[in-house]
Amino acid sequence: MLPIRDENPKPPGYKPIVTYALIAINVIVFIGEILFTGQILEFTNQRAAILITGLGTVPAEIVNGLIDRDYGVIAPLFSSMFVHAGIMHIGGNMLFLYIFGDNIEYKFGRAKYLALYLLWGVVAGFAHIMSDPSSQIPAIGASGAISGVLGAYLILFPRAKIVTFLLMGFFTRMIRIPAMWYLPFWFIFQNVLPAVVGSSGSGVAFLAHIGGFLIGLFSGYVYKKTHKSEFMYGSRYGWKGE
Repeated sequence: MLPIRDENPKPPGYKPIVTYALIAINVIVFIGEILFTGQILEFTNQRAAILITGLGTVPAEIVNGLIDRDYGVIAPLFSSMFVHAGIMHIGGNMLFLYIFGDNIEYKFGRAKYLALYLLWGVVAGFAHIMSDPSSQIPAIGASGAISGVLGAYLILFPRAKIVTFLLMGFFTRMIRIPAMWYLPFWFIFQNVLPAVVGSSGSGVAFLAHIGGFLIGLFSGYVYKKTHKSEFMYGSRYGWKGE
């Protein structure tokens, strides 16, 4: 199920500048990766390995650095959020950020949203580290932070409709699915179940997604508890809590 857009319109004149800026930064970094590696579909050569190892989250290096009180080792937790392993990797991540990020940016405000986005990414990185602290395999990508966006969206806009492209064999259809159904389905079937059955060969950091999503849920819950009046007298489209 591929999300195409959400039916949760932005207020008139509002521009999600931070979301657009995050997308732009990721794309610019990706272009740099292409120029450095000479690849685009998937980064697999030696130059790509150097780049990903240098900018990615390597659990063993971060754990050992923190034990030695070398706090500079946490820098890759931030740089890894802007590095991707190929065009499908960045394409999927930026699609989700574009669809869901604007609503969350409006709710939290630009500065807080940016801070939370980075926090969600860092928490996701530590969740990945906890899955195997001795691992030498780097993790990269914005999906941990974007999972935080999705978690917050589920709490704040559960009734917003997600226009989704459904493909089942030769059957295709556009359907509208409420976020309260779409996002838990994505979370369970794309992350929890693969993590439980041990799909380690997929190259996906499932626990990073799970950690990001859970901290996003918590952030959305805190916002909802501290802005009760918005949700008591909500607007039809969700800018006040639907």
